[in-house]
Amino acid sequence: MAKTRFIQSSFVSGELSPLLKGRVDINQYYQAVETADNVVIVPQGGMRRRPGTEFIAQTTRNLVNWAYTGSMPNGGNPSVLESPTDSPTTSTTVAIGTTDDYVVIKADRGATNVAETEFVDIRQISLSTGTSTEFKIQYSADDVTYTDGGDVPLIGTSPQDFRIKIGIYARYWRLVRSGTTDLGSATVTAAAFTLMQETGVDSDAKLEDFSVEDDRHYLIEFTRDNIAIFRSQLVGLNIQTTRVADIKPTYDSSVDVSSVRTAQIENVMLVFGNFEPIRLVNIGTDSDWVIDNIPFLNVPQYDFDDAQSPTPVNEIQVMTLGHTGSGQWKKGDRFEVDIEGVLSKSISFAGDDDLDEQSATVFNIQKNLQEMPVFGETGVAVARTGNQQYTITISGESTKAFELFSAYVTEGSADHEIEFTKTQTGSPRKEDVWSNTRGWPRSACFYEGRLVLGGTQSKPQSIFMSKTGAFFDFDIDDGDDDEAIFATISSRKLNDIVDVYPGRNLQIFTSGAEFAVTSRPVTPSSINIQPQTSHGANNVEVQDVDGSTIFVDRHGKSLLSFLYSFNEDAYTTDDRSVLASHLINQPVDMALLAGTASDDANWLFIVNTDGTATILNTLRSQDINGFTSWSTGGDIKSVCVVDDQLFMTVERDVDGTDKLFIERWDFTYLMDCSIKSVQVSGVIDGLDHLDGETVKAITREGYLDQNEGYVLSSYAVASGEITLDASEQYSLTTYEVGLPFVPTIKPMPLNTNIGSGQNQMRLKKIVRMNLRVYESSGIYIDGIPVPI
Repeated sequence: MAKTRFIQSSFVSGELSPLLKGRVDINQYYQAVETADNVVIVPQGGMRRRPGTEFIAQTTRNLVNWAYTGSMPNGGNPSVLESPTDSPTTSTTVAIGTTDDYVVIKADRGATNVAETEFVDIRQISLSTGTSTEFKIQYSADDVTYTDGGDVPLIGTSPQDFRIKIGIYARYWRLVRSGTTDLGSATVTAAAFTLMQETGVDSDAKLEDFSVEDDRHYLIEFTRDNIAIFRSQLVGLNIQTTRVADIKPTYDSSVDVSSVRTAQIENVMLVFGNFEPIRLVNIGTDSDWVIDNIPFLNVPQYDFDDAQSPTPVNEIQVMTLGHTGSGQWKKGDRFEVDIEGVLSKSISFAGDDDLDEQSATVFNIQKNLQEMPVFGETGVAVARTGNQQYTITISGESTKAFELFSAYVTEGSADHEIEFTKTQTGSPRKEDVWSNTRGWPRSACFYEGRLVLGGTQSKPQSIFMSKTGAFFDFDIDDGDDDEAIFATISSRKLNDIVDVYPGRNLQIFTSGAEFAVTSRPVTPSSINIQPQTSHGANNVEVQDVDGSTIFVDRHGKSLLSFLYSFNEDAYTTDDRSVLASHLINQPVDMALLAGTASDDANWLFIVNTDGTATILNTLRSQDINGFTSWSTGGDIKSVCVVDDQLFMTVERDVDGTDKLFIERWDFTYLMDCSIKSVQVSGVIDGLDHLDGETVKAITREGYLDQNEGYVLSSYAVASGEITLDASEQYSLTTYEVGLPFVPTIKPMPLNTNIGSGQNQMRLKKIVRMNLRVYESSGIYIDGIPVPI
């Protein structure tokens, strides 16, 4: 009887490296493929085409402030508002005691500039009394007829900043109160009214998730000159991503946006990078956001002692030993000095009658003061400058502006007196450990009620932990259990901190090794940073995947898993990509899409430096660990997951111009950078982002589904739309229009062992192939279409 032998029944090991074509001795050979492009692994054993992507928006390009000629018909200085700064301000002089249009400022861009006004920035605007929601941005072609371009949110008596997205070309612009409310004696004060336009040069972009509540999830797009906020939510049966706000960042245009890292707690996002850290706060609705620099308190001080260090000024105080009665200080009398609440050791008075006694007394004072913890290792000098008078000079690493010293006698006459006077106030060589000069914290997380900062430009091997429950206070003076912590990793090689992650322990990933803070709880006196493994990490944010922490090795060639082992009583590291190392190429970003309602496994999306992407499908409990590749007609730049939705930025060549798009992967989409729409008189619009490109059209949903699943012709996009052939126009039908891609699966070289030994290298003739497919169509085998 004929028998069927299943040569390959599972693809859970994904695509294997070409180096493994001869490894027929391993089980993975028989559950993997040679090529898995534009497919993802199904945990149950098969593969399916990868999701298509929905076009969301084009990222914000670099911006420039366009000059204009301004006028303020109700009083004020228009030249003040033309500058994009927050000061000075100017105020209208005519009260808004009218229901007619009240123009605050009118701007004439001139006839030569035909670029769109992308944003209007209003800075430090307020009313002298009352509140209003009736202020608008309006534009006009002739300075006669004005059209509303955007609404200004609620304005009150406290100064506020607004960035309003416009995206329209017009010569004339104005800020106007247009409404029916009589605001009486109120006037308007503002610092800037600026018209921002795009330069045509794409900025780098970084995407971050900001989830405020279970039903409020935001995608944050950081670019050089703008922070765009999108709301992602389920509406009916579809995910809708809507732009809800734009914010002018506090960092300047020199920022490296790719360096952005975030830490979140409740409705506050902390943003870190090669700029002063930012606090972004949502105050209740989609459009209500506040941004400022993080208000750090008690930033730790450090003496860098280099050319950039401040020039220290010596602190000089004079101590005089006196007596209120007829007695005198005697040899052996002792006293202690109190410096800002810290006591010195007991100091012995050795006399003041001759040079030897004077020298001994000076030595005793200097030695005991230098040993006090308020001073450094050096810098305390004492000189006798009069009868029982000693000048104390604090210099170098020890100097600062001290409070006036005090002292009291511990042994000797009760009538002894010690008096201090200050003759010069010092300033330190120490400085804030992070600043514009010394660089800012690079990564952050929350752990045990503290904000943890990992590494700065000047202290790359140090971690800083805030006071418990006071996330911005880094006071380390007293060393109490709840006070801040400043610790530096010391080892035999360079260990610049790449990331900090709050797992079972506080995990610290550095360029040279992996560490964990093993003490619990962590206090200034108990902190213990223990080395675990010594691979070193690349500068890519780590991800928690299925109970382990995944990171990229320092060479950018491997994907490693950092997992606690009870047998070792330490963390161990496994190479997750050893069988598919060719798919890992200097990753620049990673994001995890955890198991969803329709898929059990975890998808780890890895963006390579060459614009390609790799997907790791993993489910540790089922021993599933497989990689597939993702190719698209462009370069993938960054990736982010928001509420089980994966977003990415993709740079595409559109009609000869590079454009950077935000796209969302979705299994209900069959093409890339696509939209779903209906046709009106044969026209489908909304394709401005693909203007000049050739696209494909597919019918997705038809009336009673009678027209669903038709693959239509290719069309060239012109003026943001396509016109369907008459034969392809269906009423009550939804179309998908976008850029097609081809999923490809190629099995490993066939090998069987049926009694005569392995035959991988022998000539074979395949006469029949059996494949199981599910909900599939349009299948080609060796370029030959297969009827299904």
